[in-house]
Amino acid sequence: MTDIDLASLALERLAIYLKRPVTPKDLELRYDELGADSVDMVSLAFEIEEAMGQPVSPEIFLEFETVKQALEAVASGHGDIIG
Repeated sequence: MTDIDLASLALERLAIYLKRPVTPKDLELRYDELGADSVDMVSLAFEIEEAMGQPVSPEIFLEFETVKQALEAVASGHGDIIG
C-alpha cells in the first residue's frame, strides 16, 4: 500500500470515527488537536492492518505525534515497531 492509499484510508476512517470531515492537513495535527482518542487509533491500526494484510501494532500511534508521521512509518515497513 502506498502513502497515498494509507492517507486516503485514514481520511475516510477518521471522518467516520470523528463524525466530521477530515482533510489531509488534519493528518498533520497532534491527536488531541485532531480530536482522536486511543480507541480511534486502535481502530485505525486494525483497518490499516486489514487493508495491508500484515500486522500493524496500534502502538505505532504512540511513537509518533501525528497520524501522518505514523502512516509514513507504516508505509516504510515499521508498522510493527512495537509489540
